[in-house]
Amino acid sequence: MSVGLLGGLGVPAAAPVLAESAATQAAVRLAAGQAAGLPSGRTSYRTITDYNDEMLALSTRHPGLVKHITLPHKTRQGRDVYGIEVTHDVDAADGKPALFMMGVHHGNEWPSGEHTLEFAYDLINNDGKDPQVTRLLDQARVIFVPVVNVDGFVINRRTSCGLSPTCAGSGGVDINRNYPFGWGSNAGSNATTRGPGPGSEPEVRNVMDLTKNNQVTVLITNHTSGHTLLRPPLEKRAGDAPDEAVYAALTDAMTARNGYTGMKSGFDYETTGETPDWSYYATRGLGFTFEIMKTQSTNNTYPEVIEDYLGTGRYEGRSNREAFMVALEYAADPAGHSVITGKAPKGAVLTVTKDFDLWTAPIRQANNVFDPPQRVPTHLESTLVAPTNGKFTWHVNPSVRPVPAYTETGVVATGPGNFLKESWTLTCARPTGEVLETVRVTVDRGEQVDVRLQECKKRFNGNGPKN
Repeated sequence: MSVGLLGGLGVPAAAPVLAESAATQAAVRLAAGQAAGLPSGRTSYRTITDYNDEMLALSTRHPGLVKHITLPHKTRQGRDVYGIEVTHDVDAADGKPALFMMGVHHGNEWPSGEHTLEFAYDLINNDGKDPQVTRLLDQARVIFVPVVNVDGFVINRRTSCGLSPTCAGSGGVDINRNYPFGWGSNAGSNATTRGPGPGSEPEVRNVMDLTKNNQVTVLITNHTSGHTLLRPPLEKRAGDAPDEAVYAALTDAMTARNGYTGMKSGFDYETTGETPDWSYYATRGLGFTFEIMKTQSTNNTYPEVIEDYLGTGRYEGRSNREAFMVALEYAADPAGHSVITGKAPKGAVLTVTKDFDLWTAPIRQANNVFDPPQRVPTHLESTLVAPTNGKFTWHVNPSVRPVPAYTETGVVATGPGNFLKESWTLTCARPTGEVLETVRVTVDRGEQVDVRLQECKKRFNGNGPKN
């Protein structure tokens, strides 16, 4: 359901359950005999072993709903990075849109991982009990990576280990300054902490791979602290995002729930190579930074973690959980992304791809010398398997891409409403990988396009290629 300004922008109105205050929801839970506390029952900060064990246990206890994932790149110190996916029929390649939520880009920002995993517990615990949660897990997939920067988290420092085999000294990389788009200006960074190259760090490549290979319509990277909710641009000179009106409306809808201050990131403080700017300009999915709590994390701050998530105590009626639910509603709503429909042979593998270049900022070197921007080839790819009846509905990000401010020649702000009329390349193939048909699909936000795959159907059923 969409109404008013939000409806006109493709931002869904909050479902009725979201209109209730956190205090009202807590009262309902208490009346039902449920404890007033975090969904997991946690009362103290987790270790990396806690995170890893709990995610594995959740996937074991809830097959079909929770899938355990190991991200492709180990950290510099050789540690695995884990996550979970949550949705109904979780193992199916079924074309659902995704909300991607992560924490602990900065290893000493403990609450960011706690809120990430607690929201996963919240959805899992309420599936089949809360109608809103149950509906959303029918409609969308949620990907969780509570600890992105495992090395930094283990030793409790902001940066990753970088190239140091012992993680000693101050030579680590701030991985939230290492994303390729806009990298290298040194705003809020320097030549060491930005990393040796755009997207050079394995932790960053993990996040990029998950984003590029799933249709992530909303991305949330949780940080601390300050109670701000940030959207692009990362630098003022980059200008507003082409989707600024939609971005601002969704920001307002979320801050109405958690009481945070919504703003453009560069007007909080300017940075280089941040997650949401890269994800937005690569995919057009809306990316946000949540700065959780007002206090930086220490061992005695867990009560604030609980209050900020639930909307109790000092944050009475301003629940981060409710803001996350608004984000999930938007991620699932077709008005906020695009849809490709059609009919393909049962079991056919459909793939959409896009290839284009993004650019870094002009790269600041020693003595205030700038090297030219560096080209960053970017490949997006995701798949769907045609169901038994062949009819598919594929929720994708628009093929129509935002015009980026970072270019081959430097920073050229373009502002709202400027887009590149690009297309997805859609292939229909046998499970063996043999491509039987290729079509181009141009689709914008809020649009639905129906594709005819007559050649694929003809060849898949054994009639052979056309002469």
